[in-house]
Amino acid sequence: MGVNLEIPFGSLEVMNPEELAAAIRSANLEPCQLSRGPSPSRLARLMCPSVCLDFAELGPAMLFTGMMPMDCYTLVFVTRCPETGRSFNFATEHSDGYMGFFPPGGELDAYTPEGYSNATLTVPAGEFQRALEQWFPEIPDRILKHGSGMRIGAAEQARLRILLAAVMDGISDPSGPFLGSPARREVERSLLEVFLGALRCGHPVPVPKCRIAGRLKHLRQARDFIKESAHESIQLGDVGDVLGMSARGVEVLFRSSLGIGPNAFIRHQRLHGVRRALLAAEPEAGVVKELALQWGFWHMGHFSENYRTLFGECPTSTLTRPHA
Repeated sequence: MGVNLEIPFGSLEVMNPEELAAAIRSANLEPCQLSRGPSPSRLARLMCPSVCLDFAELGPAMLFTGMMPMDCYTLVFVTRCPETGRSFNFATEHSDGYMGFFPPGGELDAYTPEGYSNATLTVPAGEFQRALEQWFPEIPDRILKHGSGMRIGAAEQARLRILLAAVMDGISDPSGPFLGSPARREVERSLLEVFLGALRCGHPVPVPKCRIAGRLKHLRQARDFIKESAHESIQLGDVGDVLGMSARGVEVLFRSSLGIGPNAFIRHQRLHGVRRALLAAEPEAGVVKELALQWGFWHMGHFSENYRTLFGECPTSTLTRPHA
C-alpha cells in the first residue's frame, strides 16, 4: 500500500497507468501507456495551505490527454526528459528545463518518454492573481489566457531545482517536517516566488519549423480518428486516407513522434478501453469476453496475452480489483 496523496504530504510507487492520472491534483487526464510493458512510476505530493506541488517520475513512455484543473493555474517544470518530449497542445517539442504554463481548464496533450519526470505546481486562481501582483505583474495577457511553453534559463533552473530537491527531501524525511501547517505555509511562499520567478524569466519556445508543426498536426488528426473509431476495424490505410498520406508515411509519423508504430498504438488504445471498462464493471461471468469483443478483440488467447504484456496482469485481475 502507498501513502494517500490526499493527506498533507506523501509518496507512493504505482504500476497501473490509470493511477498516473493522479500525477496532477484535480486535473482530468486520460493516460495511455506507449511502452510495451509496465514499469514502476513514483508520485509524490505536498499540499500546502493553498497550492499543491506534485512530483512524477514516470517509468514507461506515456501519452497524456485531458484538461488541467478548472479553478487553478498550473505550472509544469520538466526536471528530466531523456529523449525529446512533445507538447501537442502548444505544438512544441521539449526537454528538461522546459516549463508548461496552463490557465484554468487548459488542454494537456503531451508525449513523455521513458524515464521522464516533472514537478507541477497548481495554484488556485485567486491566489495566483495575488502572487502575480508581487512577482510577475507584467505577464502578457495572451499567455495568461492561453498558456505557453517556456524554456527556463540556467540560473532560474538551478534555483528551482534546489528548492524542489529540498521539498522532496522533506517529503521523504521520516521525522515529518511538513506535519505542521506553518512549515507548509513557508514552503508555499517559496514555491510561488521561485516558480513565478522562473516563469517571468522564461523564454517562450520558438514556433517550430513548418515540418515539425505539420507533423504534430497530422499526428493529432490521426489520433483523433483512431479514438473515434477504436471500436471499429481500423486499417493502416484508413488512417492514411484521413491524412492524405501513404501507409509508410503514417508509420514514420507515429514512430518519429511517439516511438511506437500506428498498429501498436491502435492496439494500445483498444486495450486501454477494455481496461477502463473492466475497472468500472461488476465481476460477473462472461464480462471479460463481452468487453473484449466490444473493443474488437475476437481471439481471447491473443487478447489476454497482449493485455498481460501491456499491463502486467490478466484481465480477470483487473475486473476483480476493488472499486475506487
